[in-house]
Amino acid sequence: MCITEYNESETMLMFKEEGRKEGQIEGRKEAEAMFGKLMSLLLAKGLTEDAKKASVDKDFRIALYKEYGIL
Repeated sequence: MCITEYNESETMLMFKEEGRKEGQIEGRKEAEAMFGKLMSLLLAKGLTEDAKKASVDKDFRIALYKEYGIL
């Protein structure tokens, strides 16, 4: 590419997209770690029904994250 072909807005969009993808990957890793920690806690306490419900009910899961200090 020649310097006269440089397009700042295209370059900024490219960097923004790369950052967004990296952020999504990090967010997924964090969410997976939180979920794993919650499931471990629930299963260690013998709360299998709560674990089952948390696996499918987002609001319940978030409440448990807060209750156990994960979120």
